Amino acid sequence: RWELEQFGFPYQRVYAQELDAGQLAKKYDVLIFPTEAIPETDRQTGFRGFFGRQPDSTEIPAEFRSWLGTVTVAKTVPQLKQFLADGGTIITIGTSISMGPHAGLAIGDALVDTSGKHLSNEQFYIPGSLLQVRVDNTLPIAYGEPDHVDVFFDESPVMRLGSGAAQQGVQPVAWFETAHPLRSGWAWGQEHLKDGVAMAQARVGKGRLFLFGPEMLFRGQPHGTFKFLFNGIYLAGATPFRGAA
Repeated sequence: RWELEQFGFPYQRVYAQELDAGQLAKKYDVLIFPTEAIPETDRQTGFRGFFGRQPDSTEIPAEFRSWLGTVTVAKTVPQLKQFLADGGTIITIGTSISMGPHAGLAIGDALVDTSGKHLSNEQFYIPGSLLQVRVDNTLPIAYGEPDHVDVFFDESPVMRLGSGAAQQGVQPVAWFETAHPLRSGWAWGQEHLKDGVAMAQARVGKGRLFLFGPEMLFRGQPHGTFKFLFNGIYLAGATPFRGAA
């Protein structure tokens, strides 16, 4: 919220109950989901799985009861897919890029071993460092960015585009060009990042879906990547879109 306030973007906070109620395209142009907002599965519970049960509605003041609820794959994701189908724009950051597979896109995890299992911390671990990515700045979402940019990586997801992704209109926006992308900090097993996709975009229905793996807004500090968010907001409702027909 700080970035939106500082740079003059009007916004409204939206909670699970309203998302689940649907008809989102009648109320919003763009929905922004920070990391941990959209789960991969409904087994997840809160940030890093640390949060317990939510309070009963009778335990909190009436003005806060609409905040209760949890974004779920079973109930919320179908409404988000309908929002995209109706022409809405969704911007996802960090683990919320799971919206890509939920939307049926051929996107997988790039950080897996030969058996397809996600790499362990003994194989790959970057809990907070600056890494360099290659950017396709001919795309409107990357307007104003250089062809290489440093991103903040905090155990961030990295995508592998499947064989059918291009046919679905999925486009890489930024990717790890080398096996040594570390710019500041430390990175265990950074060679696993090579050719992994850090950011991608796709046309879903009439809408746009932006998938930003790195923490591009981390604590309001990485100003070099704010433009991806700002461009995504401006592109909401704009035409033409350089993506799937």
